Amino acid sequence: MSESIKVILKAKSIQLLVDFCIEEQIEFSARPQAFPDTDWEFNLMVKEIKTAVLTGMFLRENRIDIPGTTDQQKTKKPVAKKVREEEEKSPAAPVSEAKPENSEDKPEDKGLF
Repeated sequence: MSESIKVILKAKSIQLLVDFCIEEQIEFSARPQAFPDTDWEFNLMVKEIKTAVLTGMFLRENRIDIPGTTDQQKTKKPVAKKVREEEEKSPAAPVSEAKPENSEDKPEDKGLF
């Protein structure tokens, strides 16, 4: 397995990624983007699956997006209308409170108000 992961970074995040690559001994290449001028394109050469998983965890932890992937946690699936209608039609069964005997005779049980 010899794949590359392409990452687009702002100038302020470059040092963080370079430090990670050096620490984990990941080969990388960098080049400036044509537009906008502040972005850089990094290609991380991944040779093992363990390195790929570690890199993915690092990128996610530092909120660095990989172009071309969608984050499934960001998308929210709508609740089906049928489920909502069924919940509205069938309210929860009322809970009946059992009254102790002679509760009407004792004013202490009613409380202050």
